Amino acid sequence: MPVKLSCPWRSVWLPRIITAVVLFAGLPIYLRMPLWCDLSLYDLAARNILTGGVHYRDVFDTNLPGFVWVLAGIRAVLGYGAFSLRCVDLAIVTGIVLLIDHLAKRGGASLVARWWAIVGVSLLYPFAVEMAHCQRDTWMALPILLAVVLRLRRLEKPSTQPFLMAVLEGLLWASAVWIKPHVVLMAAGVWLITARRLAAVSPSPWRAFAADLFGNLLGGLALGAAGVYHLVESGTWDPHFRLILEKWAPEYAALGRRELDDRVDLELHWFPPWSLWLTLTLPLALLSILDAVPWRGSSAATGPEPGQVGRRLPAWLWDREAGPNARFVRGTMATLWLVWAFQAFYIQRGFMYVHMAETLIMFGLWAAHRWAMPFIVVVWLTVCGVAWVIADSSPTLHATLMRVAAHDGHSTGEDPDKEHYLVRHPLADPVRMGYWWDCWEINKSDHDRYVLWDHIKRYQDHEASPGWVELEEVADELRKRGVGDRELIAWHDSPHVLYLTMNLQPGLRYMHTNTAMGISPEAYMRVLGDLFPCAGKAKYAVSDLGWAGLGQDDPNVKAAMLGPPVSKDDLLPAGLSLDHKQLFPFNKPAVFRSTDRNGNPKCGRYIIHELSGPLGDLPPLPRGKG
Repeated sequence: MPVKLSCPWRSVWLPRIITAVVLFAGLPIYLRMPLWCDLSLYDLAARNILTGGVHYRDVFDTNLPGFVWVLAGIRAVLGYGAFSLRCVDLAIVTGIVLLIDHLAKRGGASLVARWWAIVGVSLLYPFAVEMAHCQRDTWMALPILLAVVLRLRRLEKPSTQPFLMAVLEGLLWASAVWIKPHVVLMAAGVWLITARRLAAVSPSPWRAFAADLFGNLLGGLALGAAGVYHLVESGTWDPHFRLILEKWAPEYAALGRRELDDRVDLELHWFPPWSLWLTLTLPLALLSILDAVPWRGSSAATGPEPGQVGRRLPAWLWDREAGPNARFVRGTMATLWLVWAFQAFYIQRGFMYVHMAETLIMFGLWAAHRWAMPFIVVVWLTVCGVAWVIADSSPTLHATLMRVAAHDGHSTGEDPDKEHYLVRHPLADPVRMGYWWDCWEINKSDHDRYVLWDHIKRYQDHEASPGWVELEEVADELRKRGVGDRELIAWHDSPHVLYLTMNLQPGLRYMHTNTAMGISPEAYMRVLGDLFPCAGKAKYAVSDLGWAGLGQDDPNVKAAMLGPPVSKDDLLPAGLSLDHKQLFPFNKPAVFRSTDRNGNPKCGRYIIHELSGPLGDLPPLPRGKG
């Protein structure tokens, strides 16, 4: 008697079990991870607003203020803890996933495919590096997806108040635009593919078309005007925000265009191996739009038979069961994904968090086509994870895996899941998962929390990743010296968290000094122009030796730049070049140096410099922190 075999990817219980296990194992560590340095900047900006300061004037930012406004509201209610913000982040991402799942279901997704999409999200988001969490590009997906769901619902169930619904859509889109202006492109794409079909469901198509367009514009312009009014009334608009629009934003956009070649090299490596599916999602999206026939005025005109693509591709490759409404939802999802991916690649800078929401939408698009795509990745992650665990007890195998994982055939010494496809998922890292129990402890002291953060942060050697225990030691020393508001300049890209932990007003309005100076030669001069008067008032500066090794390919030279001090009286590393020692703030007397991660006194990455006399030589144009 033949035995009927059941394919594991067709089981609805397997992805449910995987999701439960993965989230149970991953969420405690995710919720206890430290925040990325971007959030320190935004927290300082939110605190500045809540205490009556002026955004951009007191804390510099190149972006629209929407995210800071949202964060200020959250911090006013929940305080400034990392855990509380991560809980909000989890709630927002959950809402995003539910909306994507809703769209996938309306696009014809089977229950199995939807659950596999949830598996993909569960394996990706909680385990991503901290740079990818609590970011603007992900959070703005919530109002965007709400607007898309509302618009598609109007197609199936025409509202008795279509104009008011159009205004509401415009308000949702505008709320996302205040976070990032790139949202305008997504709004235009979704509107273009749906406008004719939406107008056709009305007895008076042209009137409905005009009402829809005017309602969207009215809602968007109303919220935009309200935001501008607030900026003007708060004293933010002129000259502070106006300078952002006129000078900083164009220069920042030009920097992004100059970095395009770097993005080409990284495009398939943002979230390995998930990002590799971009190569298949692109044709899937284009075919989905074609199959939706958006140029036709109504779904009835397409008929119940398979769509344009379904009639030509085999049934095993393309779902033919989806009706015209489901195909149109797929086409709309595909348009949203396509425009999102386009602007993330061609317009924005090359940071991985820019691509997170786009990846989550990708999961939903594949699910809408009833593909259990994440199953393939789960198998690959399992194979790689077993190999890495075995390699932990086999130096020869470990070296082999590192050579295979590296781009150039040589071991980089870095964690391979950051940029390679021979991925070691964090679940396969016994050392990291060993901190799982610690993440359940409540009422930890600040020191114990900083120790945990240093252990579980994904970026260990990134120059923008704070060394929390070392910065705690620096903060203790600064308190002993009686440092007050505006008497400290936190230089480079990670020390500015001291302004938060010490509850100080910044001595310089630039938090990511490397990033700000690296935007353009003109931006460099503006930063230094602000530095001169601030350095005259401040008593101390904190530097980060991690910046000194930035761009240094030789690991031995880089280690020397962060190595032991020259002597007990000269705290700068013996391996620090003379060129670096002549630059601010390294050219200022070093009065304290932190203890390194191995417990060696005066060998850490952070140095306190006493400010006196002229600034001396100034920093060169730095590289970005990405």
